[in-house]
Amino acid sequence: MILKFEDKEIELYSTWYEYLYPYLIRFSLKHNVDMNLWSKKNIIYISNENRKSFVKMLENVFEELMKECYIEPTHKQRSKYSTRYQKIEYKGKVYVLDYRTNIVGKIGYALNFLINDIGIDMSSDEKEI
Repeated sequence: MILKFEDKEIELYSTWYEYLYPYLIRFSLKHNVDMNLWSKKNIIYISNENRKSFVKMLENVFEELMKECYIEPTHKQRSKYSTRYQKIEYKGKVYVLDYRTNIVGKIGYALNFLINDIGIDMSSDEKEI
């Protein structure tokens, strides 16, 4: 599945898409996103007018996941398998995510990537106006 914006495309890996699926359905219904492209071309098109709302939705999903499922890894785990972990700072809080072997870490890392990738472009577009 591909997230398509006016200025870029981002491929959603199957794990990301499966997790985000119910949120994407609700977002599409609420913001009148054309769902015919989903089935015909595997594309979710997000217009610039819906982009800010889409990023806000991703932020809410990330916060919900971290609140309900995040477990801080022990120092022993982090030192033994240091390459598995990525520190992510989000709204003043630091999360240490195992983005290689833990599903919460994989999804959290992906959501953070999407928020930053889409959000950075969104803020640079707003500055040009």
